[in-house]
Amino acid sequence: ERRTVDAAECGLNTNIPMLRQRVSLVKCGTYATAEVEAAVKRAVDLLGGIDNFVKPGERVLLKPNLLTDAAPESCIDTHPEVVRAAIRLLKPVTKNIFCGDSPSVFGDKKNVDRVYEQSGMKKVCAEEGVELVYFIAPKLVRGTPLTDWLDKCDRLISIPKFKTHGLTVLTAGVKNLFGLVVGMYKMQAHLNNPKPEDLSRILVDVYEVRKPDLTILDGILAMEGEGPGAAGLPKQLDLVAASSDALVLDQVLALIMGLRFEDIPTIREAMRRGLGAKDNASIEVLGEDLNSFSAHGFLLPKATSINRMPRWLADKVKHVFWMRPDIIAEQCKVCGVCMRSCPTTAIRKQDDRVVIDYAKCISCLCCQEICPQGAVSIRRSFVWNSLKRLQSLKTRRLP
Repeated sequence: ERRTVDAAECGLNTNIPMLRQRVSLVKCGTYATAEVEAAVKRAVDLLGGIDNFVKPGERVLLKPNLLTDAAPESCIDTHPEVVRAAIRLLKPVTKNIFCGDSPSVFGDKKNVDRVYEQSGMKKVCAEEGVELVYFIAPKLVRGTPLTDWLDKCDRLISIPKFKTHGLTVLTAGVKNLFGLVVGMYKMQAHLNNPKPEDLSRILVDVYEVRKPDLTILDGILAMEGEGPGAAGLPKQLDLVAASSDALVLDQVLALIMGLRFEDIPTIREAMRRGLGAKDNASIEVLGEDLNSFSAHGFLLPKATSINRMPRWLADKVKHVFWMRPDIIAEQCKVCGVCMRSCPTTAIRKQDDRVVIDYAKCISCLCCQEICPQGAVSIRRSFVWNSLKRLQSLKTRRLP
């Protein structure tokens, strides 16, 4: 399903001065160091400059999106050059800069080191003289164990990647903050909250506890389709964006994806709490025109259709409209990553292959998210697929 949006049709106001809920959009076609540095600087300058967000000598924590140990060109993690640009933007203001994340690799410090190495984050931080830190020691905040680095630093700058997500449709500003969570709580959260609306409550809880002072988005090479892992498809979007409000940034990204605010579970939950922009007209877009990033459509995850149903309806039709993860045997390397990430231990090795016990599976899609081979696909029920085929046939017959 591809969606396209028109800014005028959405009623997005690009001409309102001095609004607090502002998002800057800047074109950037490559990850060349100088080009990214200029784009990030312009995006932040449109919001008033880095001095508006960080004071001299303050300690700043940079939080990229490091899902797993993937190379920069894979489009899975925040690109290291965007992090480098943020570091160089900060250096004239403060030298107290730290960088870290809690990737979706459940294990010890050695596993996180592998992610830092493969993602290119270790190299960039070493070259720029920035300390890479580990989210090991938790501090319980409203029942959620968050990294104690939030207490050690004065400012938080989030640097998410623009990607689709099987459960939350979008992973960017708000969902990137889930990486502030320490230890196995993320797995427990998926276990206890398998439905998109339930997980979204947890994500918005974290967002409310610690909103970033500034969010800088890597959308130069975004991801569409079955994101956020290796099963997703790279999409050249040429976008660097920034905002003081991560949620409002996500609202603009929803429009770029051709969606309404309420189509994104995290945005819907946040707006229910009175957070973010109340409507399209309340957002001031600075820099480039929104339409220049949304003209070519956006491929959404297969699960989006059922996830956009009202919960009462989804519960009634779940026996005929269902989706679940499926192992692609030809691509699977039996590496065991999916087994370790499954919160219900529904995945096991059997006769040198990986099998899923669907009696235990809660369709949280953690296995698809983390699989380094892109060997987990989404299988839909016969009824669902049949309706999709009929819809496709009708579309082809239109004049």
